[in-house]
Amino acid sequence: QMVVKIFNYILQTYSIDKAMLYVYGQSMGGFATWEIITRYPDLFAAAIPVCGGGDEYMAKKIAHIPIWAFHGYLDPTVRVEQSRNMIEAIKNAGGSPKYTEYPDVKHDAWNYAYKEPDLIEWLFSQKKNKKLLTK
Repeated sequence: QMVVKIFNYILQTYSIDKAMLYVYGQSMGGFATWEIITRYPDLFAAAIPVCGGGDEYMAKKIAHIPIWAFHGYLDPTVRVEQSRNMIEAIKNAGGSPKYTEYPDVKHDAWNYAYKEPDLIEWLFSQKKNKKLLTK
């Protein structure tokens, strides 16, 4: 909730294009990315969770959000099934998330995600209706 309060303050204080708000997180931040989009499904234009997982039962709430998730197949810290299950749940809820799994990568999938040639173009092509975060 503290992050949300800070985020609200930033949105109200600075000139920010609210149609282009994105969330990204890796490892625990990957879990936080899934969490914040389920709590505030109308806030972000896109989400990039890396090596994380979330509540699959919330997939219907976030099926409309453009998501590109990344995970290393050999990840010993966060089981790859965490990402796989979220992606499958979102697809089953009618969403079209992107998912990249690196076969020979452990828990540092973000190093590979950063190098994805289409990631930045994909991210900045995502826009949404301007809505402020509700309290």
